[in-house]
Amino acid sequence: MSVVLVTGSEGQLGVALQATFKAGPLFAPLFCSKFMLDITDAGQIEACIKAHAVRYIINCAAYTNVQWAEQEAATCFKVNSLAAGYLAALAAKYGIVLFHISTDYVFGLTKGRPFNPNDPTDPLNQYGQSKLVGEQMVAARATHFYIIRTAWLYGEKGRNFFTKMVALAQKGDVIQMVDDQIGSPTYVYDLATAIWEVVEKIAKNNLTDYPSGIYHYTNEGVASWYDFAYAIAAALPNRCAVIPRSSAAVGLKRPYYSVLNKSSFRSVFQIKIPHWQDSLALCVKRWQPQ
Repeated sequence: MSVVLVTGSEGQLGVALQATFKAGPLFAPLFCSKFMLDITDAGQIEACIKAHAVRYIINCAAYTNVQWAEQEAATCFKVNSLAAGYLAALAAKYGIVLFHISTDYVFGLTKGRPFNPNDPTDPLNQYGQSKLVGEQMVAARATHFYIIRTAWLYGEKGRNFFTKMVALAQKGDVIQMVDDQIGSPTYVYDLATAIWEVVEKIAKNNLTDYPSGIYHYTNEGVASWYDFAYAIAAALPNRCAVIPRSSAAVGLKRPYYSVLNKSSFRSVFQIKIPHWQDSLALCVKRWQPQ
């Protein structure tokens, strides 16, 4: 049975990977939080790989606070770039398949169409730049790798856009939300389920059937942050007003349009991707009993 090391298991995606894992004969997960495994320490990573005979790595560990990254660039790059390079080099050394999670923030300039995986990148902030360098490290050093870019992750638990909107709605606050940044909301449990499906397909079949490279995964459909906030508020028992606003006053530069083209993911892995509105309805349903 192959061991799948999941780094950053305490984060939003790591928790979802734990919740969606289904035991079977092919592989066993090894969930490691940042308190258990420091991925900025190559020695710790190698010791873990050797101790557990790791065959796959899903790297969920990341510095994700976009605002703080502007002041903590060194720490951000250490986690998102340098550590990704360590994982990639060790994956190559030990014949490990590496899944590296990345972001729509590697893009900046508006294309007017969904971004393809091979489109030129142009990050607008330190977070996006650090994730881009991490991607470059993985592509340069790993032998078998899958960089999965995603966007606008949310779920009914933890700290994310959905839970923030719920908290504001419960207080009866008027929500002002930017309407000029466009992307695709992604239910974290959909992404986690898709990742496990990809790992299983690779474990069952020939690795060459699934080319290494960059793939995109978000939920289907397109929305602005205002659209997303309005849809959340409309689905909650405590209704509140959602008012559109411009992002000009926000300060930090973020992509105005970061819709990702998922056609290569669908065609290579043959996985159906839910629409964001359907997944939001499921998220609300799961949240309500809490």
